[in-house]
Amino acid sequence: MPRAPKKVLKRNGQSDEMIHGNLSAAIIDHRIPPGTALQEEDLAGVFGVSRTIIRKVLQRLAHERLVQIVPNRGASVARPTADEARQVFDARRLIERILIERTVERASDAGLAALGDIVLAEKQAQETGDKRERLRLSGEFHRELSRFAANEVLASFVRELIARTSLILALYESPGAVPCSHNEHAEIVAALKRRDAKKAIQFMDHHLQHIEAQIELTESQERVDFAAVFARERGR
Repeated sequence: MPRAPKKVLKRNGQSDEMIHGNLSAAIIDHRIPPGTALQEEDLAGVFGVSRTIIRKVLQRLAHERLVQIVPNRGASVARPTADEARQVFDARRLIERILIERTVERASDAGLAALGDIVLAEKQAQETGDKRERLRLSGEFHRELSRFAANEVLASFVRELIARTSLILALYESPGAVPCSHNEHAEIVAALKRRDAKKAIQFMDHHLQHIEAQIELTESQERVDFAAVFARERGR
């Protein structure tokens, strides 16, 4: 007797890639603070998938340094230490100098115009008080710079540093911090369009120093309602 074909179970929840994107965005956008426990059962219920799928996504996020997994304790959003914060900014100063030099050498006028468009969108987000969009665009500006390097290893490292910077700001940003103005990015773009690497590097150093100046090394933690955080994604 021929064997009956194996029944394939349909999955009702989101794909692994969508879950990863939603979780990473929520962490980077500061909707889930550093140190928050990421309970597999709760997340599985929110996204409509098994705990196995959630565990796989959390392992990927751990590889990207957004999540920390401790044996017998589970996963939580990473909490960079004060020393790690200093190292991240030190690494960004070194790496983004290289990005500026590569951009001056390789970026087309059209590419730099697209970089300028990001700055304009960032300006609009700042004027309308859309903090979440401003944060996203600020990171996108630096990610776009990394693409001009035409080096995926370097670009991947930059993406990790940008994500870790977001965690640092969520954890250590002082209550009275003044957000970086889009004008700092505009100055960098203007220097790049002139192909003035020296000036663009000076503007970038100033920009990163401004970001670092907004942090103070004290810690806080709060509980998060995952269902509320991902309510919009569940309704799609």
